[in-house]
Amino acid sequence: MRLLIITPFKNEEASIERTITSILKQGTKPEAWLLVDDNSTDTSPAIVKQYSTQVNYIHYCLKPDNSDRATGKNIIDVFNYGLEKAAGLQITWDVVLKLDADLVIDRDDYLGFILQKFAAFPALGIASGATYILKDGKKIVESKHKWHTQGPNKFYRKECLQAIGGLKPFKGWDGIDDIMARHKGFITEKFFEQPVLHLYPTQTRAAEGGIKHGIMREAASYHNRSYPVYMFILKAIKLARSRKFYEAITFLVHGLKLKLSTRPLVTKEEEKIVSQFLKQRFFSQLKYTNQL
Repeated sequence: MRLLIITPFKNEEASIERTITSILKQGTKPEAWLLVDDNSTDTSPAIVKQYSTQVNYIHYCLKPDNSDRATGKNIIDVFNYGLEKAAGLQITWDVVLKLDADLVIDRDDYLGFILQKFAAFPALGIASGATYILKDGKKIVESKHKWHTQGPNKFYRKECLQAIGGLKPFKGWDGIDDIMARHKGFITEKFFEQPVLHLYPTQTRAAEGGIKHGIMREAASYHNRSYPVYMFILKAIKLARSRKFYEAITFLVHGLKLKLSTRPLVTKEEEKIVSQFLKQRFFSQLKYTNQL
């Protein structure tokens, strides 16, 4: 299957070369890899340009208009610009990978492994590896839900991406895509046998406000997806059980404020789909395939 990779980046000089070299080590090569610069002010564009002169499938692209660092809405705007550039370059693809610029892939068969799954299972719509962080030398997986593919490294079958109407340009896009894909009859699957190191998880970045703002953004993503109040409470309980009491209170208070003051960013029809999905999940009725 033909693979297109799109990497949005802004000021990633500390990590982007490690991401590039981990893709270069892959046994399976993409049709094209577009690294889309959201007007960086550090040396990351120079790093990408250097590799683009050495590797024929690497393309440096500059997004014309500037924005804040690519998270939430901005990262989807940059990703969509990459899709437009790929169309302009007449790049044909069956699967597109949104790959962040702060990832290091553990295994050299990562691309080949995932593409084989797409080829073998036509219903597979969205897939990812399992991103993890290192804490005190231990690997900690960022999300243990098998249905929830992870935003930093997401593969989309073209037909699935079209069926769900593309990615939502708001904080919370990562999750609503899985829900809508499942509603459309596709499988979404995270493959834990493909670990991916996440060097700089969003909430740890000083440039993005640190832990407090990271928790507030997560609450906003719950609200944008129209998650009901009980989901906010369950998340707060989970944080409290991990002795993250400040984060639990911050998440719950900010989330409830949003619920009371603003509308979610999904449509009424999408709200119904999300509600139905969460009920299935809550009562452990989600169907998983053991074949993948």
